[in-house]
Formats: sequence, C-alpha cells, structure tokens
Amino acid sequence: MDSFEVASQFSTILRNLTPQFQLLSKATYFALKNYDKEDYIVPTITSVLEDAKLDLNSKATIFQFIDLLFAESFQNAQKFKNAYIESIKQLLPKYIDSICPKENPANFQSTYESLRRITKSCKRDFLEYEMMFRDSLLTTEDLSALDQGELEILSKSKFAIEDNDDALVKAWKTLLEKKRDSQLQRYKLLNSSQTVEENVDEEQIFNMRLKLDSRQLLSKRQIIARMEDERESHKRSKENIWCVNRNVGSSSRFVSEDEFFENYWTKCQPLSKAEDHEFVRNLQELNEMALKSYKDEQYF
Repeated sequence: MDSFEVASQFSTILRNLTPQFQLLSKATYFALKNYDKEDYIVPTITSVLEDAKLDLNSKATIFQFIDLLFAESFQNAQKFKNAYIESIKQLLPKYIDSICPKENPANFQSTYESLRRITKSCKRDFLEYEMMFRDSLLTTEDLSALDQGELEILSKSKFAIEDNDDALVKAWKTLLEKKRDSQLQRYKLLNSSQTVEENVDEEQIFNMRLKLDSRQLLSKRQIIARMEDERESHKRSKENIWCVNRNVGSSSRFVSEDEFFENYWTKCQPLSKAEDHEFVRNLQELNEMALKSYKDEQYF
C-alpha cells in the first residue's frame, strides 16, 4: 500500500471512529503499522480535525485516539522509534482549538482527561495546570470587572502563550484559556438573564429549545456515542484495580505465588488413614444431604 492509499484509508478510519476501545486500538495499530508514512498520516489527522462538517463528538474521539497513540508509541519505543510523538505534540494546541470551540464547551472534560494522559505518557508533571482546570479560573478581580462591565480587563489573556513555551505548555494554556472564557460567558448569562415570575405554560417551556441554535444541540447518534465513551472510560479506569505489581526478589515486601504455595506445601502433612477415612465419610454425608435437597424423584 502506497502513501496516498494509507492516507485515504486512515482518513476513513478516523471519520468513522467511535469511543469503543476496540476501534481506537485498531486505528492505533494501523497508524503504528505504517509509522514510516508519518509525513502523510499526521497531515491526515490535521485535515480531519479541521473539517467543519465533522461533529465535535467525533473530534473528541480522535483526540482519545491520539492519547492512545502516544501511550503505545512510548511503550514500544524501540520498535516504532517514538513515531508521531514530536510531530503531533507540536500540533496539540491547534487540535484543541478545533475540538473545543468557544461557543460549545461540551468537550472540555474529555479533552482534559486525554491531555492529562498524554502528559503522563510524556513523563511530564503539570499538576499545577490540572488543579487550575478543576477549580474556578475566575478571580475576584474578574468577577468585579464583570459586574462593572469592564470588558477591557477581561479581554486580556490570563494564560498568554510565549514563543519559548514547550508544546505541552501551549496545549495546557490553550485549554485553560478556553475554560476561562466559558466560565466568563456562563457568569454573564447567569447575571444578565431575567427571572420569570409569572406562570409559564408547558408548551412554552418546551418551545424554548426552538430559540436555541440547532447546531449546538447533540443528535441522538452523538448522545449514544458519548454514553459509550463514558462507559469505556469507566471500564478502563477499573481495569488497573485488579493489577498487582509484585517486585520479585529478596528486597520485595510481598509474598510471591511460588513462596505462598511452597509455604503451605511444606507446612501441611499428608493425611493418615484414619483422617482420610473421616474425610471421605464426611464428604459422602454432604453428597447425600445435597441429593435429598432435590425435589425431583429422578435424582434419587
């Protein structure tokens, strides 16, 4: 398969991508299998994310694919030679602009989770930015400026991107700035909207949706895809609970399976004839008791 066929097929894979882990793994495997065609695959990711006709839910799913691609590329660094890491890292701020537009903050949380895992894969620590994202980004000065209508103060970027900033720093600042803008818009909406004191008819309540921009509403397919995304994320978060990492060696603080088996193998002595006879008799009584518990006569 030549480079143009790979790019065309990969574009189709990205456009039909859903949050199911199997499909995300399939897309990751395809990209790593053709890591020698990185110069064609990375522009394909960019062109798909910049497509205005592609819904935001699909773009958020593609960002989850990028998260998985980083993890797999780092895990198999010798085999794939850290493919896609540097090229995609430089484009992360641009991708976040496409996934999280100012007029629709629906993908903020999923983008934050993916960016946090990408940062962890790169072995970088941005705990300060993570704490800022989870908290309110509006200071008391911002709130007072909003109440007084001083828009010039609010228009200044709180997370200004500098030329010497690392690509991951730029990505975090871009996401935080968008989160701050959404909080500003929400505060304006809550304080500028007028309360309705009189009784409102049921038909009028449900007709309020018609006044909204239909482009910001999620379709049935998008809602189902987002539910599937949450289900897969929850399942992956529980997988690590059952993983036990025991350090093998003399310095280990845990007992290995072999040591556990060897301990009880040497501790327990073989049964004598009397003990063996008593054990078989008790087992036979239990079998007879279980047999009598059946009401069907065919078991007697």
